[in-house]
Amino acid sequence: MVDVHCHILPGFDDGAATLKDALAMAKIAVSSGVTDLVVTPHFPGEAVSLQRLGKLVDRYKLLQQALHKEKIPLQLHLGAEILCLPETPLLAARKALPTIADTSYILTEFHFDVSAEYMNDMLHSLSSAGYTPVIAHPERYEAVQRTPRLAAYWFQRGYVLQLNKGSLLGYFGKRVQSTAIGLLEGGLVHMIATDAHSPERRTTNMRHLRSWLQNRCSEAYISLLLEENPARLIKGRKMVSVPESIEKIISAPIKFQFVALFLHCTHLAPPLGELAKIGTSEPIFD
Repeated sequence: MVDVHCHILPGFDDGAATLKDALAMAKIAVSSGVTDLVVTPHFPGEAVSLQRLGKLVDRYKLLQQALHKEKIPLQLHLGAEILCLPETPLLAARKALPTIADTSYILTEFHFDVSAEYMNDMLHSLSSAGYTPVIAHPERYEAVQRTPRLAAYWFQRGYVLQLNKGSLLGYFGKRVQSTAIGLLEGGLVHMIATDAHSPERRTTNMRHLRSWLQNRCSEAYISLLLEENPARLIKGRKMVSVPESIEKIISAPIKFQFVALFLHCTHLAPPLGELAKIGTSEPIFD
């Protein structure tokens, strides 16, 4: 498996506090079947953040050396999680934002309460600058919880949607979990990652996630979400979407409202302006 979102760099952000913690996270990842991991420390999208790039690379090399010394068979790939702020498009225009494994893919996040219009404008700016946005944990954004059609619009635009393991397992509350399950069953997900922050809580363990998925999805869909698409990401290749027949990917009893959402939204996703207007509608997944 490939984990594309992990805060494992020691002493850099709110993730691994020490090198010991980082190595523990690496061991947990490997023991649960992870072969490749993208290092994605928080990176506020403002000019002052550029001063941290040197430190980011130094910590990355330090961790690589430690993994080699400890004989931990985990391949690292450098990236960052970009918090989209008003000046982020300016940095994007200058090609100053760190990408995932030197590809055009860029892992993005937002404050959870921002509007659909703000997110759409920001993602459009990044895309226009030549980046392909990978939207971290869309299920945690209030705008998506209120209006899941927003995720369908992003999917249709060619943005990559990455769910969090903890969201599906219920770590962030019922509303986030129901939204995540709805997106999963609606076929509006490209990959799932840990977004791990420590060896004790929000860990790099993928075993529980895989067991949870096996009770709900076919092996082909699980492989797409945990292996094929994440591997394509770090190679800079195009994502693979869900099979045309959604019945082939959902092995558990289907919640038909989510299937209807997928079939409707992929063909009739409203334009950006309309999405901004419907941001206060009731959530479909409650």
